[in-house]
Amino acid sequence: MNLEEDRFPILLRGAWFGMNKAFREKIIKLGLTTSQYTILRCLSENPGISQDELTGLIGGNKNNASALVKRMVEAKLIIKRPKKADKRAYQLFLCSKGESAFKKASMEAIGLRKKIISSLPKASEEELVALLNKCL
Repeated sequence: MNLEEDRFPILLRGAWFGMNKAFREKIIKLGLTTSQYTILRCLSENPGISQDELTGLIGGNKNNASALVKRMVEAKLIIKRPKKADKRAYQLFLCSKGESAFKKASMEAIGLRKKIISSLPKASEEELVALLNKCL
């Protein structure tokens, strides 16, 4: 194994932390955390899911997800509605404020992606995505 192979995990981790930091700095101006953005993205893609389903999607634990959902409901970013079939169970949806915040944060994410991709040789985005998918 050569030196570059030994550094791959470090480089991958560094790239993740760098991108996460850059994105965090952009969305903090919108009043969002990266965890909140993740919740908004999940609810945008899966409207009406339960809190347990959301917890599974974000890969978190129930207590953290519950606290985050509670804060986001209080901030009027998301709403909890009882399920029609079972009034004891709730579904989660984006509120209009949450939809707006998600759209703005998504534009920041797209801008960040474009900035990164512009620094790569042409046609590298598809190759990069394919390589990252192999790491999953």
